Amino acid sequence: MKKATERVIKNFPMLESKITAYENVLLIEEAIKGLNEIERTFLKLVWYFEEPESQSFDMRNLYLYLSDEWLDFALELITDYFRNETYLINTKPTFSIIKEDDEYLGMSQFASYLTENGLNFSKQRVSVSYKRGKMPEPDLVIAGVKYWSIQTADKFLEENKSY
Repeated sequence: MKKATERVIKNFPMLESKITAYENVLLIEEAIKGLNEIERTFLKLVWYFEEPESQSFDMRNLYLYLSDEWLDFALELITDYFRNETYLINTKPTFSIIKEDDEYLGMSQFASYLTENGLNFSKQRVSVSYKRGKMPEPDLVIAGVKYWSIQTADKFLEENKSY
């Protein structure tokens, strides 16, 4: 089972028994019976993830049946699938959507996070320390703006408790 499929199953456990239904044309109609449009869309996406050479996925389903967090989740799954499971995307991500509730910190947020957790850092101190090679490399750089993950910040905190 692909990792992308596993992530879908975490959100839609009722789909697990339907994963291989695409193997038998007679089972396909039975598998989608009783599912709402969101569940059907994710089931069809799972079928594609599991057997991309024989299964197609109609992107119109994303437009027609998904919105907000479900659309965001589906797009993330697709990107992760092509990057991590097919390896058709071999480059580092050049785009990302950073939202307020994401676990990435800009320079100001990174400084605040460090200060809140016992290290006295201002944005300027983070900037100077970064230029001097005393800060970890950012996990993302988008249009020249650096972002660190919470995990990177926690690791830095652990390594610098006596800083």
